[in-house]
Amino acid sequence: MSNDTKKLPLLNQNPPDDSSNCSTGCSTCGSTGCAGGLGIRSGSESDVVYRNLFLFAVIVIVMITTSFLIMKILTAILK
Repeated sequence: MSNDTKKLPLLNQNPPDDSSNCSTGCSTCGSTGCAGGLGIRSGSESDVVYRNLFLFAVIVIVMITTSFLIMKILTAILK
């Protein structure tokens, strides 16, 4: 069975260029650094980190509240 397999052609047949001198973990040579978890970049100021965490917390609270209200409305309608 494995002898009958066909190889699919690749879109990019050229190997990636490894001649760059990137020493970052994400292989990007940008001056801003790699994006970490939750979009917080390494070297970010503490106010930026707190702002991002606050925004994510607000988004989560809004999503949970909205889903709870939708669940209550659907339960009231279908009851």
